[in-house]
This record gives sequence, structure tokens and C-alpha cells, in this order.
Amino acid sequence: MKILCVSLGCDKNLVDTEMMLGLLNRDGHTFTDDENEADIIVVNTCFINDAKEESVNTILEMAELKKTGKCKALIVTGCMAQRYKQEILDEIPEVDGILGTSTYDEISNVLKQALGGEEHISCFHDLNALPEVETSRIITTGGHYAFLKIAEGCDKHCTYCIIPSLRGNYRSVPMERLLKEANQLADQGVRELILVAQETTLYGVDLYGKKMLPELLHKL
Repeated sequence: MKILCVSLGCDKNLVDTEMMLGLLNRDGHTFTDDENEADIIVVNTCFINDAKEESVNTILEMAELKKTGKCKALIVTGCMAQRYKQEILDEIPEVDGILGTSTYDEISNVLKQALGGEEHISCFHDLNALPEVETSRIITTGGHYAFLKIAEGCDKHCTYCIIPSLRGNYRSVPMERLLKEANQLADQGVRELILVAQETTLYGVDLYGKKMLPELLHKL
């Protein structure tokens, strides 16, 4: 089936989108940029400022295709899904499935359920889980560069920021996983890696008891 995936928000969110694309590609699906050709639509949402409004408008626009187009399943993921999961399911009945920020690795299972006729599927795990995807990502940045997400979440819980509530506490991706992913990206032709996290300089503190960014950079 043809899938349209709309990724909104930050570079960290884009990495999650590329992970989902890799899983869907493994399952034999193909991809399209034309919403009118899509059998399945996935919207990876953001919750920050203007992107929040864009996420809402995009979901509503894609929901219309469930009525008038060939779209068979509409899946919503990401930060807005994490924050407003029940509201989205209640107010936009065209949404077939919704995944939290720590469950993007369940995209294949949720899609199978939706195509099998299940409605309003909700998939949310421990917010502090760290999904591991073995399948190679589908790079959407043009090929010569890619983002490498080295950590997830944040521990600071600032009063003006909702990130810990949406993405969980700070947790570093184990170095061996990052090196393996970097090798996979290099095999796909990537020559420049851009390291991203809510706070890159803290990499390793939670796992190794000290800041390990210099060592990670050296090994990369």
C-alpha cells in the first residue's frame, strides 16, 4: 500500500518519522507525497507554538480524505498525540490509531490493527521507555546528511516547558546503538551526522555516570 507520512516539528521528531518509515518499508509498503494517492496517512505531530496549529490543521485536512479519498487508515503520532490522545480520538473520529512518543516502534502493529477493522486504537507505553528499531531508517534529508538522536527527554522540568511531560526524563541512547546506527547511515551514503537531543552536552550522564559526548564524537 502507498503511505503518505507528514512529519512536523523538530529534528528529533524527524528521526522518529524516519524510524517509522523504515519499519513500514520493511513491511513492503511504498511511499507517496500525494495525499490523493495515499492508502494510509501517518501524521507525526508537534506541540510547540505554530507547529501545534499546523498539526491540528493537518490532521483535520487528512481526516477529510477518509471521507472523500482512497485513504483507508489515518494514524496520528508524536507530541500532540501524547498530550491530547483522548481528545483527538473523541473529536476526530476519522483517526484510526494514535501512538505516543515512546511507541513509534509499534507503528506496524497499529497499522495492521487499523487495516483489520479495529477502530480508535490507542498505543502508549512507559513515557521513559527508549524504543529500539533494528530496521534501517529511511532518510528524508536528501541523502548526504542525517540527524542522529543521541538522547531523549529532559530532566529539568522547567515551569515554562512541557517537554518532560511529553518526552519523559533524559535518557541517553547507549553508545553501541548509536555507532551501529551511524554505520547503517553511512552505508546509505550519509557523510555528515548532526547530533541532536534536548541537551546534547549531558549525553552519557544517566548511563555512564559522566558526560560522554567527547568520547562519542571520537568514536563516531
